[in-house]
Amino acid sequence: MDLTEGKRFLSEKITMLETSPGADPVRFLWRSEEHAVLKITRQWQDYGFSSGVFKKSWRSRRHRNYYEVHTDRGAHLLVYFDRGVKPSSPRHWFVLEQYEWALGNPESKIVK
Repeated sequence: MDLTEGKRFLSEKITMLETSPGADPVRFLWRSEEHAVLKITRQWQDYGFSSGVFKKSWRSRRHRNYYEVHTDRGAHLLVYFDRGVKPSSPRHWFVLEQYEWALGNPESKIVK
């Protein structure tokens, strides 16, 4: 089975409009459209190292929170929050992947 089948790699920056008190995504702006998160199906943190890093230190670690979400616009996405490595680091949200199957809609297709 091809693990890339039914998903598209995007890596597009998004504007987070609202998060929960626990910092989970609630509403965001992506491709000029507002999305409300209906359901978070998975979430995890990544503290690993990027490939090719020879000297491993806290500065070269990833500090990301990942969320697989379904939105009110029918999108099924993998988004992440890049927390940076220190309090002064820039913090950004991204859509990493888009999945073909949306919540409750097996006929849904990838949004172009």
